[in-house]
Amino acid sequence: MRKIFIIDIDGVICEHVDNEHPELMSSAPPYPDSIRKINQWYDQGHFICFFTARTEDHKKATRDWLDKNGVKYHQLILGKPRRKEGDEYHYIDDTPIRATRYKGVFGDMVKKTKDVMVFEND
Repeated sequence: MRKIFIIDIDGVICEHVDNEHPELMSSAPPYPDSIRKINQWYDQGHFICFFTARTEDHKKATRDWLDKNGVKYHQLILGKPRRKEGDEYHYIDDTPIRATRYKGVFGDMVKKTKDVMVFEND
């Protein structure tokens, strides 16, 4: 079954760069293990979409960085709402989804049971 991976950029495939420092985006140190895993998923036929809080003004620097670092992907979506301290992202869809929080290492995907927030049924 093909997976659609929606992946952040800063702090996931490279060192985190704030939008306030766009001059650092083209030289952000890459995370080779993350890139290797994402390229592996791409080569296995999965769909790779980067969804980032970087803006349209950062599009060229972002694409150039991805190309320079050999990152394989299908789609780049800019303008993800910026999270402030204490905020949470909630993704709502009518199809089955899985959310995975990145904690510094891409490993193999395994099934685990965790508490999740769901809509209460009437």
